[in-house]
Order: sequence, then C-alpha cells, then structure tokens
Amino acid sequence: MPTPPGRTGRLARRAVRAALRRAATGSLSAALFAVEVYADLLPGVRMVGPRRLPNTMGPGVLGAEAATWWAISPSLLPRPWWVTALNVAFCQGFGHAVGTGIHFASVRAFDALGHRPTPRVTHGTHRVLHTVLGATTAAVTLSSFIRQEKQARLVDSPQRHPQRSAAVGILTGTLGYGALLLLAEGSQSSINRLNATLRRWLPPAVSWPIALLGFAGLTTLASDQVIVRQTLNNIARRARRLNDAVSAKHPQPTEPERTGSPQSIESWSMPGSKGRKLLASGPRARDIARICRLDDAEEPIRVFIGLIDGRTYEQAAEVALAELIRAGAFSRRVLAIMSSAGTGWLSPWSTSGLEFLSGGSSAIVAIQYSYLPSAASYVTDRESPVTASRILIERILAHLHTLPADARPHVYVSGESLGAYGIAGAFADVDELLAHVDGAVFSGAPRFTEMLRALTHRRDAGSPERLPVIDRGRHVRFAATPDHLGEDFSGRTLGTWSHPRVVFAQHASDPVVFWGTDVFLREPEWLREPGSRGVPAPAAQRLDVVHGMRWVPLITAWQVGLDQLSSLNFPGGHAHQYHEEMLYYWAAVLGEDAAVQLDDCLAARIAEWIRRDA
Repeated sequence: MPTPPGRTGRLARRAVRAALRRAATGSLSAALFAVEVYADLLPGVRMVGPRRLPNTMGPGVLGAEAATWWAISPSLLPRPWWVTALNVAFCQGFGHAVGTGIHFASVRAFDALGHRPTPRVTHGTHRVLHTVLGATTAAVTLSSFIRQEKQARLVDSPQRHPQRSAAVGILTGTLGYGALLLLAEGSQSSINRLNATLRRWLPPAVSWPIALLGFAGLTTLASDQVIVRQTLNNIARRARRLNDAVSAKHPQPTEPERTGSPQSIESWSMPGSKGRKLLASGPRARDIARICRLDDAEEPIRVFIGLIDGRTYEQAAEVALAELIRAGAFSRRVLAIMSSAGTGWLSPWSTSGLEFLSGGSSAIVAIQYSYLPSAASYVTDRESPVTASRILIERILAHLHTLPADARPHVYVSGESLGAYGIAGAFADVDELLAHVDGAVFSGAPRFTEMLRALTHRRDAGSPERLPVIDRGRHVRFAATPDHLGEDFSGRTLGTWSHPRVVFAQHASDPVVFWGTDVFLREPEWLREPGSRGVPAPAAQRLDVVHGMRWVPLITAWQVGLDQLSSLNFPGGHAHQYHEEMLYYWAAVLGEDAAVQLDDCLAARIAEWIRRDA
C-alpha cells in the first residue's frame, strides 16, 4: 500500500540530513546525495523504511575522489563542459570500481592474517582520507582552471569563461557518477535476485557465476538491439537523407570539365550532397589566373562518382575513368586520386589548393564509398575506404600504362582522416606507394592506418613517435607545421628530399592521429618524448601539446578518445583541422609540377579565397 504523505516527508528530510552529513567527507557528496534520496524515496523501496548506502561504498568513493584528479588533468585539447562531464563521470566510476576492488582484496588479506582493523579504526581512517582527498581535489580543480585557459591559448582558441565551463562540467560529471552508482546498485540487486532463484536448484559456487554471466549477457544483448543498433540505424537514415538533399547553394556546374555538367556521363542527381558541393565549388580558370597572376591558367577538372544502390566499386571506377577521358584529364600535368572522409567530403584545402598551385592543369578524381559520418563508417565498415581506393587506383594506373610514357600526367594520391586511411591502405607498403605514384599528401591519418604505424615503427633512431624521421627524410616526411618539411623535431636540417615525395601531416594536438586501443593499457611513446611535455624546442616549431599530460591506464585513452568529439571545433593548424598549411605541403610534393612559386603572400591570397568559397 502507498506510504502516507507525512512519512514520505520525514524520509525525505532524513535522506537530506544524511547526505549533508556526508558533505564533510569529500567533494563527491552531490552524487551520494542523489543516490540516497533516490534509494529512500523510490516507490516500493520506501515501503520498507529508510535505507542508507552501505559502509563498503566508502572505499569506492575514495577511489572516485582520486580519479577526479586525472579526470580534470590536461589532455590533448581544452575541453567544452560536456566533454569534461563525460570524462569526470567515467573516471569517477572507474576510480570507484578500483577503490572497491582494493578494499575487497585488503579485507580478504586481513581476514587471512587474522588482524582485521576494528570498525572504529576503519571509520576514523576513512574520515581522514575523505578530508585529505577532498581538500586535494579542491586544489587540483583550481589548478585545472588555470591549465585549461593556458591550453586554450596554445591551440589559438581562447574560451569564454573557461572556469565556468570547467566547473559546470565537473558538477554535471559528478552527478553522472551518481547515476552510474544507481545503475550499479540496480544491476547488483538484479544479479542477487537471479542468484537467489538459481540457488533453489544449484550450489552457490555455480549459481552466482551463472547469474552474473546471464545478467551481463542479457544486458549486452538488450543494449545492442535497443541502443547500439537503433542509434546506428538512426544515424544511417539521417545520413541518407542528407546525402540525397539537393541545395540551391550548390548549382549544377556548366563547365564540361566537371562531373554533373550537361556534358557529363554522370547526371547531376547521382553524386551525393557532399559530391555536389565539391563539383559546384572550387576555383575556375579565371580565379586561378587572378589569384596566381597567370596568363595561361586552365580550367581544372573535377570528377566525383557518387554511391548508387546496386553499383559496385568496379563499376564506379569504370565510370570515373570514362569521365576522366571525356574531360581530357590525361593531357593535364597533374592527376590526383583522392579518397573522401566518410560522407564523401574532400578537403577544400587539398582540392582547391592543388588546383591553384598547378595553374589549373590538374584533374581530381574520387568515388564515394559511404554516406555515413567517418566515426560511423569506422565502427560499421573499415574495409570500404581501402577497397574503393584500391580499385580506383588500379583502374587508373592500368589505363595510364596504355599511354606513351611521355604523354602521361604525373599521378598523386591524397586523403584526409578516413580518406588518408583508405588511400594508404590501398598500397601494401610505402615502397609500393613510391613505385606507383609521383607523390602523396596525407593529413590527419588515424593511428590504425597500417602504413603510418609501419613507418613510425621503422623511424630513424632518436626521432620521436610524435614526429618521426624516415631515412633522413629521403622520400617521406612527417610534419606538424610547414617548418618540418626542411627540419626535424630538433631543428636540424634534413637530407635531400628526392622524388617521389610523401607528406604525413599530423598536428601534435590531433587526437585522431594519436588515439589507439593500445593506449588503454600501455603508455605511448609520444607521451614520453621531448616536446610532448613542453620541453623547449626551436621557436619555429609550434608545439601545441599541453604541459603536464600524464598517462594513466584506461583513463588516458578515454580522455584522448573524447578529445576526438571536439577536434573539429578549433582553428586551422590545430587538432583535426588541416587548413592553410596544406598549401605548403602540396607545393613541396608537386615540386616542378607546380605552376607557381608559393610564398607567404600568395599563400595568404589563396587561403582567403578558399575560406570564402568553403
């Protein structure tokens, strides 16, 4: 029967008083307050009288308190409040589990020795620890406010009210930790009830593992069916609608050199929305002539083949080749094969930059392999970017070999993010890449890119993982800024840069480049290297890695993983934003194929044009 209103009020007041008493035992009282009020007032629970959280929760709270220090410690990027909240909730939950586990093991150890401390000693020790850890958390929090502001300045992204944002994130995350405690308590209750039922027929040594595994299995199955699959389906439906959308801002091109024009084999309705944007935008010959001050600029060629139901990658590659032949691409100086990032997006800093630098004597070609965002493509299908890129490259190279050697364009490959992964994966290794193309520019390649991992592993002795040097830079050069095209991490001049040239652009603050599953359990080398913690380096080298970042098992990988969520919210030159520096990378890789000599003035004019166009 329902509880009388007067009793409900007494229970509420009792719960509030109990929670307030806990306020002197640490800075996580807000989470405990939420748990206790919920436990006391939940219908059905309150009918049996007020309930208090078990004393065994104390060690878990101590662990959560300590984990808070790491949760608000520096990562690769300054955090918006919601990333701070996610980080705090996860880290406090993880710390709670570790603290509870240590307490469980120590109790068993004391029992085995026959010297378990008295409840009075245990309680007093906990109160002292809670007070000390709470005071430490307050000091660390104040310090994190200062570091957050410094870190924002390092990536040229000063935040408005960074202290307020951090404070809101910490408070919200602590409440999220309380929600995790509620979920854990509910899970434990369900497992206990299932275990009690099974013990009617099975011994405890068998019933409890079955109850635990059964609950875990049912929870995983339900989460997969109800949450994961439903979320992915919603993402896919929304991405499909966006892919099919036609915007008046991107009119059909009239130049025959572009796919989707009236003269094109591919109708304007077939490229996705990102493809139509690519084909409608970009410089024309008149823009190139004006910006680069050329008299003989050509109309650049853009070929983009969309993802159509029922059309295989082989068929798409054949259409792409036919479009290139129709537009006269094989009479141009430069032919660039590119791979998009998920939705069909290609970086305008690569596409337009290449067209300006080549004087328009260029052809860019790509085929769409997905309409999903890169993150969803990575989760659901990591084979398509590689497969689509390999098929397109092989088909175009096969046609090139049928042409006279002195009548072929120079072939370059390029991709950003998942596109870099796809293009690099199309080759067995860097030697095969160098044997088949005249140059490559990769930006923001994910850490799981096999060629990137192989090159980093074979780097010259003494060069850092963050900015490896390969064979003194003979063919391949890693760069966080254009300065690294000619100098290594310490400012020393690299050796002769022979053709073909390859550039891997990776910002020191790009979490996409440095996040990997191995970071969960092993400290990465890039966190132990000079420069990664603010070690002085030549002034020409922009080191935007934050001071004070340290590795903690599981937590650091979680932090860097969360950094990816906001990695596109920063100015060019930082995080996962590769902008004006791409002009210098392309100019270096093109070499004599560049129609103009790039200097800072020309780079500024081109960059301003691309910003307006994009």
